Amino acid sequence: MKLPHNRTWYTKKLVEKAKRYVKLRDNYTCQYCGKKVEGSNCHASHVLNVGTHKNMELDVMNMKVLCSYHHMHWWHKDVLHATEWFKEKFPDRYKYLMEQAKRKYKHSTADLAILHDETEADGSDFLKKYNRLFIYGERYE
Repeated sequence: MKLPHNRTWYTKKLVEKAKRYVKLRDNYTCQYCGKKVEGSNCHASHVLNVGTHKNMELDVMNMKVLCSYHHMHWWHKDVLHATEWFKEKFPDRYKYLMEQAKRKYKHSTADLAILHDETEADGSDFLKKYNRLFIYGERYE
């Protein structure tokens, strides 16, 4: 079956939904400084970089909200201390991410299409649908 869009299109749309979910989950609050953020000052940032960990690009456990200042001038500039901070603040998530980083997998384009079609545009149900499809392996009817 030919899908209406390619893998890149689905991934881009799903990353947008995942980031919307993360912003809701983190209550639009910078996880580092605690300030409420909105608009272009609210960044849903990956913990493990997508270049090295492409398979974790859609995993909301691999994202957190930072204000634009702390994302650009702290997270990306002081990686060692930023990683230590994350490890201390979110020890369970850090452990999960280290385990996931060892796994090598690639979601099929068909599964990305299903996830895109089955999730709300605002991202509010992203985690539930992501887990159902990719963690528990359930298919939608």
